[in-house]
Amino acid sequence: MVGRFPYIERVWMMTKTNRMIWWGLVVAWCALIYYFTESPLFTGEQTAQWIRHWLDYFGIETNRPVSDGVFSWNFIVRKCAHMTVFGTMAFLAWKATASYRFAWLFTLFCAMFDEWHQSLQPNRTASFSDVIIDMIGATIALWIVWKANKRA
Repeated sequence: MVGRFPYIERVWMMTKTNRMIWWGLVVAWCALIYYFTESPLFTGEQTAQWIRHWLDYFGIETNRPVSDGVFSWNFIVRKCAHMTVFGTMAFLAWKATASYRFAWLFTLFCAMFDEWHQSLQPNRTASFSDVIIDMIGATIALWIVWKANKRA
């Protein structure tokens, strides 16, 4: 089996206990995303208040608006958070399965489910562009993993 089927070899080499631990982390991460969407603490307004608080606390003066516009601090922080959260999801799914394709598709499903769930919450809106941003984060994370594995 050496060299002919690298995917099968990687999955075969991973012990059942390791796979269960990684799947447990995937499920926990999905639950955390669900909580972020469900909680009123993570709305755009709350994020803007948090950003204002920290800018004031550190005495940072900025010409960039906190919560208005595409390139406001709120927009930048929230979109970076989307990329990071779903990049982490892709990494965990990859560790659980050793499949880049499955990890990417699983993350896509989670991103779409998250936006649908968000559409049902008060003071929240669903956005297809957030799914795109989530998948950019997943793609970057999986690319980094692929590059790191290519070197090894």
